[in-house]
Amino acid sequence: MDSRLTFRSLVWVLSAVLLTTSCGPGDFPEDPRSEELIALDSALGSVDMHNLMSDTDIAGYQTVTPDQVQSFLASKGSFLAGYRDPAFGNKTAAALIVERATAYRINPVYILARIETESGLIRSGTSRNLSKATGCGCPDGSGCDAAYTGFGKQVECSAKTFRNYLRDLEAGHTTVSGWKAGVAKNTLDPCTVRPANNATAALYTYTPWVGAYAAQCGTSAWGGSSLVALLYREFRDSRSWGGACGVGGAILTRYNQLGGAGGVLGACTTSELTTPDGVGRYNHFQKGSIYWTPETGAWEVHGLIRARWESLGWETGVLGYPTTGELKTPDGVGRFNHFKKGAMLGSIYWTPETGAWEVHGLIHEKWAALDWERGVLGYPISGETATPDGVGRFNHFKKGTVLGSIYWTPTTGAWEVHGRIREKWAELGWERSTLGYPISDEYAVSTGRESEFQKGFLTFNAATGTVSVRMKQP
Repeated sequence: MDSRLTFRSLVWVLSAVLLTTSCGPGDFPEDPRSEELIALDSALGSVDMHNLMSDTDIAGYQTVTPDQVQSFLASKGSFLAGYRDPAFGNKTAAALIVERATAYRINPVYILARIETESGLIRSGTSRNLSKATGCGCPDGSGCDAAYTGFGKQVECSAKTFRNYLRDLEAGHTTVSGWKAGVAKNTLDPCTVRPANNATAALYTYTPWVGAYAAQCGTSAWGGSSLVALLYREFRDSRSWGGACGVGGAILTRYNQLGGAGGVLGACTTSELTTPDGVGRYNHFQKGSIYWTPETGAWEVHGLIRARWESLGWETGVLGYPTTGELKTPDGVGRFNHFKKGAMLGSIYWTPETGAWEVHGLIHEKWAALDWERGVLGYPISGETATPDGVGRFNHFKKGTVLGSIYWTPTTGAWEVHGRIREKWAELGWERSTLGYPISDEYAVSTGRESEFQKGFLTFNAATGTVSVRMKQP
């Protein structure tokens, strides 16, 4: 694997660790509940520590409305019923909970349970703990990261972080702290837990304590993940949440073409909503989404391609809106969607071996000119990444066992390097070497193959199998 990809992955792992709310054995976080509430919660029963919540619970209730959350907060005498966040345009707490939860396909009722567990704000008439409402970016025993301080930021952080955990699990990986459905692991209580599903594994990643409310094991020192599950069950069953979701217009037409509720996307989980940029409309479904704009039309995105698009910022990210549904590649190996942002075209390509990666802009244009995945480079194995010197951009590719890349800078343009010549260039230090960036694709010469760089040439000799360096004269 390319060392740059390894470094990039390490940065994500370290960032994710900083967002978790874990603490060391014996360092119990402060319980924000009053003694009266603790006694009331103890009467609610217990939960199964191996199956705290279902996957449907954690991603469901996407038709919950701000009015329903507002009514719930008012019924609990919550300080949040009258709160508006100045950092988010004075939106109400209820609006922020629903907006940020549904943006990451997280159940707003779960967010309510998380807020109560971490800060007690749902059943309290005071603003105490407002800045650390969901405990996100707030390791137990220390203060909150300033980037996540404030109610709206806390809700955003919690929903986004939980979705990142689920994305890893849905891709078959462990979470950043090693949790995975079906795999036994010790909590900090300690208890040995084997999560029955992704939702439970993600809950223990967020809060690695069983706590006081599981039937099998735990610590009575504080609520832990079992309290989140217990409060979720109590809040969920306390009233009727959500309503029938509506699918209409061009989105409905595309949905029906895909088989409706019995097709690839499953049942709807949100009604039709306006995108944050105000240009498009979308519906989320159990297994994907359909996005529409007047220019692009209505197209579905699902599976790991959708997960990659989501990680890039949906339509507000570098790719913009989908311009195709998910399609099979001509070689039958992979799947892809095309996208468009302004005048710039992009794509996400996926195979079982390489995963899902985006290619866009002039690198995308060059790859298309080389005949996409059927060409000399094969499939992408990285997203577009900045070079260490900050000047250029690149994607890595793979065809069989042969690795390749496309490198771009504003002055040189986009060019491919692959095979033995790429191996030599990497050995010399990539674009930081004395050769600089490529300024040609690989081409034939009398002795084999050659690529030109800013300050020289790399030539592959077919007879000897060696690659030689030839510098340009000053």
